[in-house]
Order: sequence, then C-alpha cells, then structure tokens
Amino acid sequence: MPRAAAAGNAPRATGATVSNRQHSRRAATAASPAPEGQLILQRPHNQPASTVRDPRKNVEINVGKACNNRCVFCLDGLPKREDRSYMPWPKMQAELERWYAEGYRSVGFLGGEPTTYPKICDSVAYARELGFTRVAIATNATKLRLEHFTDRLLAAGLTRATISMHGHTAALEDRLTRVPGNFEKKCRAIRYLVHKRQTEGALPDGLSINIVLNGWNYRHLPRMMRFFYEELCVDDIRVNFIRPEGYADRNPDLTPQYHKVVPWLVKAIVLAETHFQRVFTFGGFPMCVLPKSLRNNAALLSRYMGEYRDLSTACSIRPDGGHFVPAGATLEPETWAGTEASSVVFMDETEQRVRFNWQDRKQLDLKGKPRACASCDLVQVCEGVWKPYLEIWGDGRFRPVRVRAPAPMSEP
Repeated sequence: MPRAAAAGNAPRATGATVSNRQHSRRAATAASPAPEGQLILQRPHNQPASTVRDPRKNVEINVGKACNNRCVFCLDGLPKREDRSYMPWPKMQAELERWYAEGYRSVGFLGGEPTTYPKICDSVAYARELGFTRVAIATNATKLRLEHFTDRLLAAGLTRATISMHGHTAALEDRLTRVPGNFEKKCRAIRYLVHKRQTEGALPDGLSINIVLNGWNYRHLPRMMRFFYEELCVDDIRVNFIRPEGYADRNPDLTPQYHKVVPWLVKAIVLAETHFQRVFTFGGFPMCVLPKSLRNNAALLSRYMGEYRDLSTACSIRPDGGHFVPAGATLEPETWAGTEASSVVFMDETEQRVRFNWQDRKQLDLKGKPRACASCDLVQVCEGVWKPYLEIWGDGRFRPVRVRAPAPMSEP
C-alpha cells in the first residue's frame, strides 16, 4: 500500500472530538480503575509455552520521557514539557512497594532515558532492598561511558542492562540517534560493562544489545552481529522489528516490508547457529512471514524467537493523553487497522499511573490481525502485526499457515 493510501484511515471519535490523528489512532484505553486488590489483570495463555523463560514476574516502570538521544524511530516523538518531568521519588518508592507486594521479583526502569533520572541509583538500591532479585535498565548507554556513574549503578545492585544501539559504524549509529559522537560514547560504555562482567561478575542477569531493525540498518545485520560479538565482546543480541509510531509514524522509508527483512534475519540465525553460537533473539515478526523450516522447528523457535523467552511483563507509565479515550468520546474504527477502547489497561487516578500487561497490550490493542489470520492455524500463538505497519503496507502479503500441531500458549 502506498504511503498516501493510509492518510485517512485513523479511527474517528464521536461525542467529544479527538482531532489529533496520532492521538486518535493510539487512544486505546478508557480510564478504568484497577480491580480491587490488584494493579492489573492478565489473560492466561498469552505467551507461547516455553521451558527457557525466566519464571520471575517482571514490571517495567517508566521514570519519564526525557532523553539525551533523538532516535529517528522514537515512539515518544517530541514529548511535551510535562511528559519530560521525572517520576517523584515518593511515587517511585510506592510503586516499587506495590508491585513487590503482588509477587513481582523482577523490575526494569524505562524512559525516555532512565540514566538521566536523578533518582535512578536510589531506585535500583530500593528495589534490591525490597527484595527484587532482577533489576534492569533499558538504556542508550550514553551516560554509562562515565565510569564513576556506572560504578554507582552497579554498586546499587543493578543486575541487567539492555543497551539500545542500532548500528555498527559511527555513520549509521549517529544518523539513527541524531547525536554526533554517540557511537564512540556507547562503545566506551559497553567495553566498560563487559570489563566489569568479566573481572567482577557484574550484571549477573546479563548485558544485551537491543537493535531496532528498520529500513536503514536491516541489511547490515550480519555486520552488526560480528561487531557486537567479536569487537565489543557481548554475548546477547536482541533485534526487534520497528514499531512505526512517534517520529517514524507512517514512514515507509524506516519501515521495510517483512519479506525484504526476513532473508537477512534468516542469515543472522544461520550465523548465530553455526558461527557465533551466542544468544541471539528476534521479536516483532508475525509467524507467517518466517520460513517454514523455522516455524515448524520447536527447538529453533524457542532458541531464537524472543516471544518464547520474554518474561511476563507488566508496565507502569504516566498517562500523557495518548493512552486513554477522553471522557465522552467513543472511537469508531473506520478500518481493521483502527483501535478501540482497551480492556487490559487500568488507570490509577490517585497515582496518575497507567498499568497493563505488555503481552496483553500488544496483542489486544497495538497489533492488528490481517484478513489471513481468520483461517490461520497459528492465530492463537502469533501476536499479529503492528497496526501502523498495516496502515503503511496493507495486509495483502500475509497468508494463513497450516500446521499439524500449533504451539500451545502458556499460563501467565
């Protein structure tokens, strides 16, 4: 589908008017209260059954949307001033206490960029004090080049870091993040973290490079693997297909079609299997676009498809107006790529936090089901396709899959 074909396909709000196109397309959540005694509800069987998944329940807490990078595919786009403010420390303490009381033992801190949060070291330390055994940050690592700061984070009890880096050269990385000199800063940070892991056993739950696979970098995936594995000596790479929202909203240049990317993904899997033999996983690809030899091999799927390894994850973020339908408004999707009020997201009016299970949110709110899904044997396993992808390219290339025994979904 050409770019212009999607221009008028945003869902329409009636009653109160939702005039902003991106707001109306992303407005997925009515401001509903959480169930009494629970922060969220979670559907059973919302993940593929897996013997390799970490059983700890995980929560990701957004500290604010301020960031020191300007990635061309950033989901937040250009945050409003109020969205760049940080989570107050008493609210952070209370939020950590609530999730721990509900049995969560893994916590991650998200942004924006969490290392710019003035209380990030205190947050890590408080999480460990409460009893969280896995404490992670998802970071662009720019600030982690400062060894004294990284030492403080590690001393506070950080057990895992996932670093967003999307290129193997300065030209590519700096173009994607739009910060000159970013590549060298990130390389310095990664080398220091690898050193701390090798010499002191830091980050026992891992150090991962997270790559957003997009139209500018997917052809370089084998070279990126060689760079991260052999030159920077990391042992874990995750690639996620771009979610075309925010800055990348409806951008076909940044959002390649699956059939163009999958051959490069397959090449990466072959390299991981035969040469590098380190952790390599991918996410965001519907199962029907994967080759049959991968799709029908349970061992390969569980080894490389990230959805088989991802922890069951709750999210806690501050609402920004794009996460729930305004009072009195009713969304009327004009196409199958539209959206409607969510049944899986809960608004805490007192704390001004939106909470949801990420697996449920993806499957029920953020991803759509192409027409081929209606007769596909994997429809209960596959998460579907990001709705903005369907708005750009349509669903004409998707085909139903026939299998003898579709992979089961697991308990939460």
